Amino acid sequence: MVKVFHRFLVYVTKDVGGRAVYIDSARLCNNGSDTVRLRLRYIGPFTKTGLEGYVRYIALKASNGIFASSEEPESGSFELRPGECISLSVEYVIDDALSRGLDSIRLRMIKDGVIKIGGFQFDVVTVNDE
Repeated sequence: MVKVFHRFLVYVTKDVGGRAVYIDSARLCNNGSDTVRLRLRYIGPFTKTGLEGYVRYIALKASNGIFASSEEPESGSFELRPGECISLSVEYVIDDALSRGLDSIRLRMIKDGVIKIGGFQFDVVTVNDE
């Protein structure tokens, strides 16, 4: 049985076109007493702003080389030992059509962080012995 070990909710805001990378913007730690075998899984958008489609690519990338994205929704498996942590980076690409398709007021509100383009869910799930 697969269980959610941790859930990341990634909000895309302030960027209105092109590629953005936020290095080491999150951490995943094993605070338990046993080694866990995990996978990253891209679930998809959880908001309904109507702008989520402008996010052409989004990924959560771990410092151990593991990643899940809108193009490759499930990572390979990896282990976290008790007390071990890994850093996670967020990368996304926003279609330039967003800045051409919205009025200047909505664009300013996105740039100011008042409006979000969308929220995207990534789960870290446990893996049964393979």
